[in-house]
Amino acid sequence: MNKIPNKGQDQHQILANLKAFKGQDLPWQAGKIFAYIYQTSPAAKAVAEAAYLSFLPENGLDPTAFPSLLQLEQQVIGQLTPLLGGDEEVKGNCTSGGTESVILAVKAARDYARAKYPEQKEFEILVPSTAHPCFYKAAHYLDIDIKSIAVDPQTQRLNVADMRAAINEKTILLVGSAPSYAHGVMDPIAELSDLAIEKDLLLHVDACVGGMYLPFLRQLGHEVPPFGFELPGVTSISCDLHKFGYVPKGCSTILYRSKELRQHQIFSCSQWPGYTVVNPTVLSSKTGAPMAAAWAMFQYMGLEGYQNAVADCQAARDAVIEALEQLPSLELIGQPDMSLLAFASKDEDLSIFDLADQLNEKGWYVQVQLASPHSPAAIHLSISHFNCPHIPNFVTDLQVTVAELMSTPVKENELLAALDHSMLALLMEDFDPAMLGQFQELMGLESAEGGLPADMGAVNQLLNVLSAKQREDVLLAFMNELI
Repeated sequence: MNKIPNKGQDQHQILANLKAFKGQDLPWQAGKIFAYIYQTSPAAKAVAEAAYLSFLPENGLDPTAFPSLLQLEQQVIGQLTPLLGGDEEVKGNCTSGGTESVILAVKAARDYARAKYPEQKEFEILVPSTAHPCFYKAAHYLDIDIKSIAVDPQTQRLNVADMRAAINEKTILLVGSAPSYAHGVMDPIAELSDLAIEKDLLLHVDACVGGMYLPFLRQLGHEVPPFGFELPGVTSISCDLHKFGYVPKGCSTILYRSKELRQHQIFSCSQWPGYTVVNPTVLSSKTGAPMAAAWAMFQYMGLEGYQNAVADCQAARDAVIEALEQLPSLELIGQPDMSLLAFASKDEDLSIFDLADQLNEKGWYVQVQLASPHSPAAIHLSISHFNCPHIPNFVTDLQVTVAELMSTPVKENELLAALDHSMLALLMEDFDPAMLGQFQELMGLESAEGGLPADMGAVNQLLNVLSAKQREDVLLAFMNELI
């Protein structure tokens, strides 16, 4: 068991130990990681980090104590608003991430519905099947129902007629993505806006990944469908600044069409004898560092800097798509609207999981996506600005790796190959967390350093044949053992 040392250690030793902890982390600094990390130039990174550290101690709990943080937040929201089609009536806040932004949007919708319909006790939100899992987390935390509407399996876009058909007396909020993370595809937000107005419902647009990309893409002359407050039915938008805004984690935003709607987001409590509590976001005490970094990045990058970054990312995306078109064993999923994309295998002799593993061994980190009822198992790429110079080498390695796998396929996990999928599903029906260790041993899944499985290809092959509920059961048990 780890214990706090009796005597304080030397600063250099502490920092050396911290550096050692990173030994098994993804080497993101090389620019070959297509997920989790969003970076632009080293100079911009330095500006953001300096601004971040300059406001690290300041506490956003009480704006009367630190009015500088209130000013920073107001300016960040004010500068972001016109990019998202808003005017001076739009109000918003900075949050710790897209998940917090979405939770707040769902809370505001629920509490708005409670105020408008005091007799109503059950509430439901409607989301596309490609919506981010944070909506399910929000529904889980806030104890409201959520219904998933299947997207078109070819385009990966929501069919608004299907969402219309799902509306019922419990529905309080419609959701669309601009774009969805999995495939980089925008839902038809204009049609959703019309539907929201017709049915007198709120409409949230999840622009966490696209809010700091699509407006600049439009400014460059590309055709980008409307998705923001310029559409009268859009009532709230979430937009991450720590993605294509290139702000350090964690900095997202949640914006509302009016302060009357945003009021339902805010929490206040006077049921105790201590200090006054009024929180616009989930967090109470919070560092001002992310807001300072966001403000600094807006000033440093300017519109031109963001336009240049988007132009480079879009060109990199086009290069990857062109390479996929020349590889008959692979296919692009849908038609991505920005530099997020996913591709699947069209050839039964090419395992997409083996391809991901082999690319990772060559120094690239690509994200695996498991199969769903409307989308095949795939490899996902989020192409950030710092990835762009490495795209030619990635394309070459992709072509070489596909050729290698087609000529000499990687041997499949023996038990997985022998085990009938229906039998496996049957075994999983009565899965208990206590079975996890035996299950890993049965599958031959040894753990590497840090407790993570060494053979991720076999893990993904296993998860891919399970139902969504069975995957969740296994992953919950695994995470509970890991942390």
